[in-house]
Formats: sequence, C-alpha cells, structure tokens
Amino acid sequence: MKLLITSVGSLLGQNILDSIESRRDLIHVVGLDANADNPRIYRCDTTYLVNYTEDNHFFNDFNAIVEKEKPDFILPGRDGDSIFLSEIKSKNPDRFKKRIPFGSSAIPRIMLDKYQSYLFCLKNKLPFADSFYYRNENDKIKLEEFKNKHDFPYVIKPKEGFGSNNVYYVLDNENLNELVNNGEFLIQEYLGDPSTILKYKNHFKIGIPLFFQVPENEQYAAQTIISQDGTVGEVFITINTMVHGRAEYTKQIMNYDIVKLVQKYSEVFYKNGWYGPTNFQLKPDRDGKWKVFELNSRLTGTSSARVLLGYDEFGILADLFVPELLIPNLTKKEKVKGQVMKFLHDNLLYDKNVESLKNDKVWKRF
Repeated sequence: MKLLITSVGSLLGQNILDSIESRRDLIHVVGLDANADNPRIYRCDTTYLVNYTEDNHFFNDFNAIVEKEKPDFILPGRDGDSIFLSEIKSKNPDRFKKRIPFGSSAIPRIMLDKYQSYLFCLKNKLPFADSFYYRNENDKIKLEEFKNKHDFPYVIKPKEGFGSNNVYYVLDNENLNELVNNGEFLIQEYLGDPSTILKYKNHFKIGIPLFFQVPENEQYAAQTIISQDGTVGEVFITINTMVHGRAEYTKQIMNYDIVKLVQKYSEVFYKNGWYGPTNFQLKPDRDGKWKVFELNSRLTGTSSARVLLGYDEFGILADLFVPELLIPNLTKKEKVKGQVMKFLHDNLLYDKNVESLKNDKVWKRF
C-alpha cells in the first residue's frame, strides 16, 4: 500500500504512524505537512512541504502530489483535513472512491462546529451536552436562562477547534463575566461530578502553581467505523487519562448503554451521508444520563493504543476499502487484557533533513 497522510506532523499523524509501525514493510508512507521543523514528519518514506490545508494553494499542492505519487489510501491528520478530503472526494468520486474512506463532508463540518453539533443532535433527538453560543450582549438574557438551567462549573470552548485548544472551565460568575466582556464563546454544561473541578478553585486562592493542569482521569471515548452500506461496526470503548490533551493511559471498558448510543448516532450520521471512522467523547450528566460532548470524523490520538488492545481501525478501513491489497488487520476477536501507558521519548531532528525539505519541498528516506 502507498498511504498518504495529510498534516502528518500532528499528534494524530503520529498515532497513525504508530498504528501501522509493525506493517511498515507493506506500507510506503507519503506525508504532507506545512512545517519542516518537526521530527515526526521524517518518519515517512517521502515527505512534502506544502501549504496549510486552509490555504487556497493547498488544493494545487495536493492534486499535484496525488498525481505524482498515486496513493492507494489517504487519511487526514486534522479535523479540517477530513472536510477537505470529503469534499474533494464528492467532486471526484471515481478518482477517490476507494482512496478516501469517507462519506459526505456535511457531517465532518457539523462535527468541527461545536454549536452546529449541538443543534444537529437536538434536531435528531440525540443526547448531547446542552450548549449555548454567546455572541454579544443581546444574548445576555439567554445566557441567564442557561445559568438557571445548569449549575457551575461550565465548559467554555471555541465554536470551531480541535485538540482541546482554548478550552476552559468556568467556575463562577466572576469567570463568566470576564468571558462576556471578551466577546463570543460556546458554553456547555459540565458532565460528570463537578466536585472534581471545583476543588481546584482553592489552588488559585494561594497562587498559581508552577506546574498545573486539571487532570482528566475519566475521559470516555468510543470508536466505530460505519461501512459504505451503513453497517455499524464494533464499538470499542475506552476510559482514558488525559495529560495536556494527550491520552497517557487507556483501558478498554464495556458499557452497553454507550454501545446503543453510538449505534443510534451512527445510523443518523449514515442517513446524512457519512460513513468511515467515527469517534465519540461522552460522559454521564449529573443525573446519570450519557451524553456526547465531542465528535470526530477520523482516527484519533488513541488509535495506536486501541491497536495494542486489539482494535485496529486502520486495518478495518483497509479491509473495507482496499481488501485486494491484503494489509493485515490486527483486530482480535478476544481483546487484550491490559492497559496502555504512553511515555515521552526523544526525537532527533537532523538539520540536513530540514534544509533538504525546505529547499526541495520534498524529502525522501532513500
């Protein structure tokens, strides 16, 4: 297989590479990235320096590289890339039918926009964290209605975003008033036990610790793959410990309420044109009802951990879209009993590689 990965220098790109590491003798990796100063991108066999996906010139970069490299399979390294790939597939269905394992771009666009995710789920009677998009002072009455409905704390996040960037916990009115004075924001109800967050409020009465983060020890995530015929695949659920936005501990759990919820969501997504990898982050609300608060139309930062636990979404996608390439699927019927722990390791970035990529716009391992 010749595999092309966009934004390969991202954490997700690294996880895709980790997922296929044991099969690299069968997979030639072509990576695209806008930053040459990233040691991750030199794990590929061939790397191209391109414009950012959002740049108008990226379309020409992508087309020229696809024409030259002729990849068998293409995967995104960021959420915006999922939208780009879905759209280019819809415009060139014959060219990308098997290469891009996604459906229509409508669902990825909804997933990227956190408020549209909420409205879509509300319309389709899918349980999602109650959300409100504050734009300006004209929304103050509705904001008060939200406050009357939900107690502190709240989660504040950008309307569009990824990787847990610019996400805040709002603990009281003082925090909230500061946000109101600074413009637009998306506010969500806090799912789970609020005491786990509120206890950190006391830290700041003393001062700001030199090293500090609010630990996320119970991030529930569910991954499935929707086939082109609408079949909802196995639902693999994990509980993760997140450190600075990275899953550093992962363990499989079983929860049939989550399985049923994912199946219900997936059926709605398929009716709206989506198939391919689908990821859900969810928690029980304060009444114990499971609600989704984040959706992703791609592999995720725990894809490599799931492979080690016996669930190989890359192998499943290869089986569904390019079975003739005979890429091994590492999914096990009996899942691995254990936990995955992620530790940092050193990555050497060679000056000669950076210089070569910047000068030639392409770098090759051999």
